[in-house]
Amino acid sequence: MIRFDMSGRRLPAALSEADLRKTGRVMSNLLRVKRPSVVDVRFVSEREMQRLNRAYMGKNRPTDVLSFPSPSVSRFTFHVSRFTYLGDLILCPAYASREARRRSIPLKEELIRLLVHGILHLHGYDHCDEREEMRMFALQERAVERIATEP
Repeated sequence: MIRFDMSGRRLPAALSEADLRKTGRVMSNLLRVKRPSVVDVRFVSEREMQRLNRAYMGKNRPTDVLSFPSPSVSRFTFHVSRFTYLGDLILCPAYASREARRRSIPLKEELIRLLVHGILHLHGYDHCDEREEMRMFALQERAVERIATEP
C-alpha cells in the first residue's frame, strides 16, 4: 500500500490524515501496488514552488505539483523491484486553491487530484503526447472519483 510521509510537516486544513490514507489505498488498488511504498510529500508556498520549478524544470513560475520519482522505480519495473521509496511530491496549496476556485470545486478535491497526479508521475505516467495524456488523465479522474465515493 502507498503511504504518504509528511515527516512532521503539517497538512493544509482542507486535507486530513484519513484523506491521505484513502488516497494511498485507492491508488495502491488502481496501480496494483503490492509492497508497502512511501511517498514523501511537502506543501510549499508559491514563492518556494516557483524557485523549485525554475531550478528543476526551467520554468520561472509557480505550478501546482512537482514529482521527483525515485530513479529505481517506474511503472515498468515497479512490480519486480524491492524498492519501497517511490519519490517526492511537492504541492502548492495556494496555486491549488486558485485552480479550485476557477473550476468551482472544493480545495480538498483539487489537492487530492494533485496527489493522484503526482503518484501517477512517480509510476512513470506522463502527458507529453496526446495519447499518454488521455490515458493518464482518464486514470487520474477515475481515481479522484473513487476516492470521493469510497467510505
